[in-house]
Amino acid sequence: MQYGIFDWVEASGRPPAEVYEHKIELAVAAERAGFHGFFVAEHHGTPLSIDGSPSALLSAIFQRTRRLRAGALTFCLPWYHPYRFYSEVCMLDHLSRGRLELGVGRGVSPIESRIFGLQSVEQSRERYRATLDAFFAACVSPVMEIDGQEAEVHVKPYQRPYPPLWFPSSNKDGIDFTARHGYHTAFIGRHADCKPLFERYREVWEAHKSDSGRHNAHVETPFLARTQHIVVADTDGEAEKIGIAAYKAWDAHIHHLTRKLGRPDVHKTTPFDADSAQRLIAGTPRTVLQGLAEMLRATGTNYLLCIFSFGDLHPEHALRSLELFASEVKPKL
Repeated sequence: MQYGIFDWVEASGRPPAEVYEHKIELAVAAERAGFHGFFVAEHHGTPLSIDGSPSALLSAIFQRTRRLRAGALTFCLPWYHPYRFYSEVCMLDHLSRGRLELGVGRGVSPIESRIFGLQSVEQSRERYRATLDAFFAACVSPVMEIDGQEAEVHVKPYQRPYPPLWFPSSNKDGIDFTARHGYHTAFIGRHADCKPLFERYREVWEAHKSDSGRHNAHVETPFLARTQHIVVADTDGEAEKIGIAAYKAWDAHIHHLTRKLGRPDVHKTTPFDADSAQRLIAGTPRTVLQGLAEMLRATGTNYLLCIFSFGDLHPEHALRSLELFASEVKPKL
């Protein structure tokens, strides 16, 4: 079992400068607690994320840490120029001395994609594939070909052939792709839907782990990650009070764009219901330990992506949750 932190970098009513500083402090605390990685989302035009440039925040995190790995889940490739994306990834990998984790995707929200001139899922998917293919090609070439022109490439990734790849997926077709290529993956959805997908991943990965041409062949063992909202406090009552209020704010953020346009919610998001796509575990260390042990059995994950800072949760409470988790929960899982 490995442990990481996932953070949407939400608008929370505090000045953005304080939000960014809190995320960096959370990453420093995660390194101190022995976590493997720290991952940030990329969204635009929504209070779910004011992380307009994952690269900028990741660069700051790398300068304040020495061992912690970090990355975006995900860099939304259709929103990037291929040459600019390649250059930023290489620069981050060198600034971190090889601690970058590279999450790639096409962006889950068609509403956000329209900000970047993309009018359909197919157009977004085509741009994603073209950008990723250009990245792979540039890693082994002195030039990158863009629209019939050649641009010189003077930097290669610090990690060879490139940083470990992540591709979050919550459906069977996506799982088959990630498993064939050995991508690390992360799941958001009902606990009951997670384990069958992870079992399918392991089955497909086992059948294809020796194939040539796999995108993530340089990674020996893939991570199958599950995101989990967690609040740890001295009493169950305190943790639930803090957690439920922050969860309500997060719920409004994650559905902000669809509700603004009068569209139905894609997923059910309630803190404690069994069929919620993103449940909350809140309580004393003992209560959280029991809840996490049950979640791990139900999902079959080997990488726990903790969400300690969400909604409008006060930074003090997020840091306290991490501290109690690291000292009293993590050693017993």
